[in-house]
Amino acid sequence: MARKDFYNIKDLGELPSEVEYKRPEAGYQPSPHRVQKLHKTGPRWLVVTLVLLVVVIVGVTAAVLAKRHTPTKAKTASSTVVSPPASTAVSSTNQYVSNGSDLNLTFNYPTNWSVTPPSGDNSSDQTITVTSPLTSTTDASGASVTGKVVVTVRPGTATPVELNSNNPLAAAASTQIAYSAPTVDQYQYPYITFIHFSNGLNVTGAFEEAMITGTTQFSQSEQVLAEDLSGLDPIISASFTKCIARACTGTGAAPLSITNSTWTNDALFQQTLAIFESFKLN
Repeated sequence: MARKDFYNIKDLGELPSEVEYKRPEAGYQPSPHRVQKLHKTGPRWLVVTLVLLVVVIVGVTAAVLAKRHTPTKAKTASSTVVSPPASTAVSSTNQYVSNGSDLNLTFNYPTNWSVTPPSGDNSSDQTITVTSPLTSTTDASGASVTGKVVVTVRPGTATPVELNSNNPLAAAASTQIAYSAPTVDQYQYPYITFIHFSNGLNVTGAFEEAMITGTTQFSQSEQVLAEDLSGLDPIISASFTKCIARACTGTGAAPLSITNSTWTNDALFQQTLAIFESFKLN
C-alpha cells in the first residue's frame, strides 16, 4: 500500500539533497519482502570486491614464488658410457681340461665366462685365455667403471712379457692362497702377488694384475721381474681391463687399477680368485 511519505521515483525530478525524516505512524510494520537497508548496499559490495581482489593477489603471488623456488632437474653431462649386462653373478661353473704335455691341468670357471682354446683341445700347449663378461666395478679412485678380467695360463717356457715394461712393482706383500683340491705333487699354498704398473692409477695400494708366483714372494714396492719367475710353471695370472669404448679392446681399453678392498669384496674378483684356487696341476 502506498504511503504519502514515500517518494514515487517517476514523480521525482531532481532529488533533494536531504530528505526530511518522518516518524512512521503508529502501528506501521514494514513488509517482510523488503529489507530496508538499501543505504548499506554500496559499502557491502565494495568490501566483498576488495576481499576478492586481495585473495587473487595473494594467490598469484604465491604461485609465482612457488615456481621461482621449485628446483629444476640438474642436467646430466653427456659422455660415452659403456653399460655392462645387468648382472654377472653365477651359481654354476664349467670344468676346463687341458691335455697338453706342459699344460696338463684342469680348473673351473663361471659358465658366463668365455675360454679359448676349447676344453680338451689343447694338446699343443697354447696359452689358455679365460675372459669375464663386461661388468660394473670400482676402480682404485672410487669411480664406477665398466671392466673385465682376463685370466691367462701360459706354459713355463713362455715369458710374462708384461713384466718387461711400465716398472712393475708389488702393490703389497705377497699373500698365500690355498688350492681347493691339489694333486699329490702340487704345492697347496702358493703365493699370489699383486702387481702395479706405472701406466695405472697413481693410488697407494693400486694394482692391475694378480699372478700366482708359486713359492716366490715379494715385499711391498719390490720390483717384479720376469727373470725372478723363470722357474714358474705354469704361469697363471689375471689382468684387469677398463673399457673406454664398447669394443673394450685395443684403443678402446685401458689398464684397470683396483685396490685390495675391490679384490676382496667385488663379485668379479671373487670369481677370479675362485678360478685360481680351482687349479689342479698334473
